[in-house]
Amino acid sequence: MQNSSYNYEIAVRIAGKEHRHWESYDIDGDFLIPADGFEFMVGLPYGESEIPDLSGEACSVVINGQTVLTGIIDTQMHDKEKGRRSLRLSGRDFAGLLVDCAAPQLNVKGMTVLAAAQKLVAPWSQIKKVVLKAEKNPTLDKIDIEPGETVWQALTHIANSVGLHPWMEPDGTLVVGGADYASPPVATLCWSRNDKRRNTERVSIERSIENRFSEVTFLGQSHAKKGDSAKHDLKWQYKDPTMTLHRPKTVVVSDAENLEALKRQAKKQLADWRLEGFTLTITVGGHTTENGTLWQPGQRVHVIDEEHGIDAVFYLMGRRFMLNRMDGTATELRLKEDGVWVPDAYATKSESARKRSGKKKGVTDKQKQAPKTGARNGKTGKQATETAVFQ
Repeated sequence: MQNSSYNYEIAVRIAGKEHRHWESYDIDGDFLIPADGFEFMVGLPYGESEIPDLSGEACSVVINGQTVLTGIIDTQMHDKEKGRRSLRLSGRDFAGLLVDCAAPQLNVKGMTVLAAAQKLVAPWSQIKKVVLKAEKNPTLDKIDIEPGETVWQALTHIANSVGLHPWMEPDGTLVVGGADYASPPVATLCWSRNDKRRNTERVSIERSIENRFSEVTFLGQSHAKKGDSAKHDLKWQYKDPTMTLHRPKTVVVSDAENLEALKRQAKKQLADWRLEGFTLTITVGGHTTENGTLWQPGQRVHVIDEEHGIDAVFYLMGRRFMLNRMDGTATELRLKEDGVWVPDAYATKSESARKRSGKKKGVTDKQKQAPKTGARNGKTGKQATETAVFQ
């Protein structure tokens, strides 16, 4: 299922000019990667005039008139040999600035998570808009921004403390929040023994227990209690009855003012670990769905794999647009369980997505049924034990 690059108008816009006719490119975007990246290569006529230095220039990557990335050209490479010259441009979206640079020393206590994010990125004029995508805009307690911490590390730390996550939209908008899982699937992808039904080129299914644990104990110390730094008066425990191996783990959370704050950060960590346990990677021809919609992270996709007993909706965590002379245009889609990533941003919608019917054989628990959630809370609210956060 090869596709000619001429089916798509690929342009890199720099200082008002559009550069086209690339021989190869790689455009990668993923919620779990701090900065989306790109690389373009084009052959140049031998003896052409001097090429200007484009490193450090702002740019946007456009496919069929739709912006898929806005950022900075990090590196320009000009290769010359007898009879041939080539130019390579590589860079990242505006998150690259935040990944590289030190965070300003701020006291964010009492700020909302949105206000803190806006304050952190204020020195970078390229980021013109910061928005919240979540049901609530929580107020932060004491968050320590350590010397030497990058802006992205500080931003992630702040967002994770209230169960959220930062990312950059294609137009350069910084978002703090999560997915609402309300949009319908943009496509149905099928791997079938019947060639007429199959519309995928390659399918890879990865399962891992590397970050799966039978029991995780989260410990924290409320800010109201001073003195004995070794004492953790906040405790929350998660037990996974589907993990048959004995794999206990203890996590110390430094920024948790109360039990609810500890649980928010714990659930975010557990969700991240669960996401790592299953990845469905599908390669398709071209860069769009059958109805012409460009593939973008955040879409939901219905997947049918008859050999593996999968018939369910998954969340598109990342996608990679590719062009080379051998394979033409293709897109790699990295899919994760629906409703799991950042579960507290839109809690009700996330829970509904996880409970929707669909066969996801062996996704994370080898089809072992977890018992119903149970919690024990004392009157002081200082300790809790909870089984099976995600059901």
